[in-house]
Amino acid sequence: MLLEDHQLLSVQWTELSRGISFGIGGGCLVEGVERRGLVDIVTVNVVAGGQIVLEAPLGNAAAYWHPCFDPGDSLPADWKGRERFSAVRSAPIGVLCDANGQSGFAFSFDCLTQEGELEFGASEEAKTFVVRLAITDGLAAARSTVRLAVVAPELAHEQAVRELSVLLHDGIAGRPASEIALEPVYSSWYAYSQQISHDVIMRNAPVARGIGCKSVFLDDGWQRFGDGRWYAGCGDWVPDTAKFPDLRGTVAELNAAGLQAVMWIAPFLIGEQSAAYPGLARFAGHYSEHLRTWVLDPRHPEVREHLVAVCTRLMRDYALDGLKIDFLNDVMNYAGTPSSGDVADVGDAMTLVLGEIAAALDAMRPGSLIEFRQPYISPAVAPFADVIRANDCPADADQNRRSTVNLRLLAISQVVHSDPIMWDPSAPVETVSRQLLCAFFSVPQISMPLDVLPEAHRKRAEELLTEWRSLRDVLLGGELSVGLPNESYPVVTSRLGSTLVVAAYQPRQLELDLEGVSELVILNSTASGALPYTVFGELPRSGSALGEGDTATRAVAFAERGFVEVSAWGITRITLTA
Repeated sequence: MLLEDHQLLSVQWTELSRGISFGIGGGCLVEGVERRGLVDIVTVNVVAGGQIVLEAPLGNAAAYWHPCFDPGDSLPADWKGRERFSAVRSAPIGVLCDANGQSGFAFSFDCLTQEGELEFGASEEAKTFVVRLAITDGLAAARSTVRLAVVAPELAHEQAVRELSVLLHDGIAGRPASEIALEPVYSSWYAYSQQISHDVIMRNAPVARGIGCKSVFLDDGWQRFGDGRWYAGCGDWVPDTAKFPDLRGTVAELNAAGLQAVMWIAPFLIGEQSAAYPGLARFAGHYSEHLRTWVLDPRHPEVREHLVAVCTRLMRDYALDGLKIDFLNDVMNYAGTPSSGDVADVGDAMTLVLGEIAAALDAMRPGSLIEFRQPYISPAVAPFADVIRANDCPADADQNRRSTVNLRLLAISQVVHSDPIMWDPSAPVETVSRQLLCAFFSVPQISMPLDVLPEAHRKRAEELLTEWRSLRDVLLGGELSVGLPNESYPVVTSRLGSTLVVAAYQPRQLELDLEGVSELVILNSTASGALPYTVFGELPRSGSALGEGDTATRAVAFAERGFVEVSAWGITRITLTA
């Protein structure tokens, strides 16, 4: 329907490679097309509102990947596929993935700050895949040019995402990773929700440190009126003294226990019960029904000054090591509305204030951590947070894996964290393995009442975090290869140097390229004790394997194909020889 609904008879079409074409209409004019590496760059002059349309062969399409991909709607029809983007919501990038994991069509737009919407999907009428970007009046006012990038050759879909992401991040300096960004986290959120206190935190702190965590994230509930899962009282951002009589003292005790402290804050929310509300109410014209509070409009200098002051005060007064800054996308409710402040566009205002907050924190506490949560993942705000975290998915290990892999494909300089990991403490210990192994290609955050957790669960969490740390450089810094997104990435691999880590999340065929590999590590997040494989590259390969629970190594030899014995719900390390 996209091809029928938007006056495309007036669109001027230009052919690119592999049967892909793009069209422009309205006040859009093509300035030129150039090849940059593996990518064709189309520069479009924007004189007034209009549209940019892309059409590509549908081929053997299996899924359409975008930064907030969910396999529940893997390949939408063109009357259904919609994804809004802005500085604090997703990013204008997409890849059509075929059943072999190749990118039939991969594109991005450089509209990273202002709000827009991509329409996309399979065309019933044309049997093609169509994407449309409307150049609204607001976007036209903010942009004189829009650059479209299309990957020219067919690549593995994760490689195509990477090519486009590198291009989108070009010229954007990343925020240096804080010391604790690369260390496991203990989060209070799923463990206790808003029912936290000094005593609760300090009961769990030594256990968290003992299993391998290096920081505690004091989540929602530390603040005055921080009860009831609603936010009518937020805005002052001072401690609830009934829970934390001496919050700075709590932080000092955590530091003494070998743990750094990061605090949650939603600074754009302003509740009517707060003392700050009367002075800021005129800058909070949007009421959020789902949060039951008002949202500050960052287009006013008074709001930005308030936000920077609040964040720096918290860091200073409580000697914090970082902030988890939340509920940023609610601000986009102001998009497209008139501004009475000094900035017209909400996206521009968000990049301005988040940059000011990051600079202020750096000046006060160099090396501090700032965490943003999915979907605040645009490259436009990447310089202002060294950590991006998967969106909320309590106990959903598969969604945690999907989200962290999606973020890993998109992120360039930022460190990806899992959503805090939780599970049923009465479940078998294999549950702990599944939850943690699904987060292994990110930095794990754990959120359980550790002080009352069964000993077997604590021991398993400690074992896995020890294994994760030993593999961290490969898991986070290696060359990532993933399975099909519509199948929830059933196999994920990462290689760094001569070490290859292969993670099986379903009992699927492992495709192993062992050339130059001296250590093969298999993460088996299945109940199977043997996994099928195919070897590419030179043969034969032999070596010795050591699985979890094994008391001695055993000989292993790889043929061109076969089965490899592995530890169910565990990790097997294989040292290879020629």
